[in-house]
Amino acid sequence: MIYQQLFPEKASQMDFQIVDRTQFPAEVLRFNQAGQGWPDVVFAEPELVAETIDSQHDFPLDLKSVLSAEVLGNFEPHANDACTFAGRLLCLRLDTAPMVLYYNKPLMDKFGYHIPTTWQEYLALGERTGSEYPGYIIGSFGDAWAFKAYFDASGCPSSRILNEKSVQINFRDTRCVRAAKLVDALLANGTLAPYGYFDSHFIQIALADKILMLVAPSWMALASFGGKPDSQYYNTADHQLGVAAPLRWEGDSRVMTSAMGGGAWVVSKHTQNLQLALDFITWMVSAPEFWNISPDYPVYMPVQPVWEKTVSANPLFANDPFPIMQAASQAISPLNTLPNYDVMGVLNDFVGRALGQQKTFESLLPDLQTAMTAQAQAAGYEVTIDSK
Repeated sequence: MIYQQLFPEKASQMDFQIVDRTQFPAEVLRFNQAGQGWPDVVFAEPELVAETIDSQHDFPLDLKSVLSAEVLGNFEPHANDACTFAGRLLCLRLDTAPMVLYYNKPLMDKFGYHIPTTWQEYLALGERTGSEYPGYIIGSFGDAWAFKAYFDASGCPSSRILNEKSVQINFRDTRCVRAAKLVDALLANGTLAPYGYFDSHFIQIALADKILMLVAPSWMALASFGGKPDSQYYNTADHQLGVAAPLRWEGDSRVMTSAMGGGAWVVSKHTQNLQLALDFITWMVSAPEFWNISPDYPVYMPVQPVWEKTVSANPLFANDPFPIMQAASQAISPLNTLPNYDVMGVLNDFVGRALGQQKTFESLLPDLQTAMTAQAQAAGYEVTIDSK
């Protein structure tokens, strides 16, 4: 690892382990029962961190009390919102992974299409694509992340946090219904592929150069489109990948976008190596040596010029992606901050059921209301349907 190479005097003190981080909350309970074994530092998404903050887990250290104001002040505004629980900073964001609109510039030019700026224009372009160029797709919808990409951007109150133990869940809201109608229409005409980003069927669509547009997170530009021989989507780089701003719903006052991931560093309350843990996580978010090679959009502002220079020179891109991703990071919906229950599991089950039974998402929204409400109440939340 780069850190160990740069700081050999610390290498012997560090043991890095790659694990299934979805098991992080369950593993904390196991360590608590044993009274030992806690890792000093964990890398996980904030929604997983949220599952370890209750009295039963009680794992994360409040970083506000141990990191300098200078370090904390160098993050983008709101970058650490999803890591903040009841005023405590329980993780430190590496990146925010905002959703943007990718497009294939050569195909868009060939078809004579214009890049949409609203969801209504996106729907119209999808309908046109399905009629004029069947087999080409403008998006993916196969799992919970896709649900959030479309429904969070619409402002659908799927699990909107009101306070520490109260959420708004209302899938009858018009903002949920309009997103469901859009998704149903594009699935029906074949321009929204019913697969996740990494499903083998979807990768075949990508390799066949059939992706016209894709709503996807910032890190997918380099991690999946790539433009290298071993990349999942594009095996060459010839300025073919355009990056456009997140879409807005006509009539809405502002753009909102979701995010997929956006990892964060957590320090354990149990650490016996506090200073080393803090040195390490600070280096990870702020080191130019790391951000020269990372596919992730950084939210620690002093290193943003390093990443911007790298991506702007990459022959994969048809335009400079940095200012678009920077603006998208500031447009992430508050719905991306998740409560302390498994929202994503409920959404995954819902999407799988709708696709498997070939039912419309709009028709199944009442079922989703029931399932998500039950999940929230089981975790001790008060559920509100209407909230100003």
